[in-house]
Amino acid sequence: MNRLLGVELMKLRRSGMVWIAVGAPLFLTLQGIANFLRYSDTMFAGSTRTKWEILYEQCMIMYPSLLLPLVITVMVALLARLEHSQNGWKQLLALPVTREQVYKSKLVIACLLVLLNLGVLSIGTLVGGLMIGIEGDVPYELILGRGLLAFVATLPVIAIQFVLSYRFSHVGVPLAIGTALAAPTLFAANSERFWLYDPWTYPVMAYFGPAQEGITRGDWMYAIACGLFLLIIWIGLQEFKKRDMV
Repeated sequence: MNRLLGVELMKLRRSGMVWIAVGAPLFLTLQGIANFLRYSDTMFAGSTRTKWEILYEQCMIMYPSLLLPLVITVMVALLARLEHSQNGWKQLLALPVTREQVYKSKLVIACLLVLLNLGVLSIGTLVGGLMIGIEGDVPYELILGRGLLAFVATLPVIAIQFVLSYRFSHVGVPLAIGTALAAPTLFAANSERFWLYDPWTYPVMAYFGPAQEGITRGDWMYAIACGLFLLIIWIGLQEFKKRDMV
């Protein structure tokens, strides 16, 4: 398993996935900081929120509902494409490893890429706020803690895109499905009933549930996210063991 993880990490060096994982949240963070500096007086006037909370909102506002699902879709699809092209499966499965080990190692890499993505967003917001000299106590629980919870909330999305990406050899299939499922996220997040049936809304709840009274949800959402992740990944593993990947 450790050897496989090492091989997968070496493959990442020759791909653009790390740049996607880092570049997308970094761009949103810089844009959020720029908006904060430009409109902070207007946004802070008459508001009970602290400047840290306003900066947090500016950096995160579009990410969990729009960009994050698309970034996950693209990264996982590209990760699978490394094996779908140029007889990658044939070469990989010829090694003295089991299919379950291959499956789990690639899943770990996919999760690490998403964790890196969310970490850059949280740490970038924190560092940016310190660099521009925002006063007051730093809300670490909000900026860093919510980022970790958002990772848990994204697990079902990772699982679905992971199974789709390794099930279909054509990269366009998981990309199209992932984009279509991400499109109605904002509408579903504002629904009192149907949001629970759309895992793409979970990151929105993780980031903004505590701050927006209208969409506050119970912590049991994270238990559901973990349960869905394990179920989908298990089903995908059983199918992966039986399929002719070469």
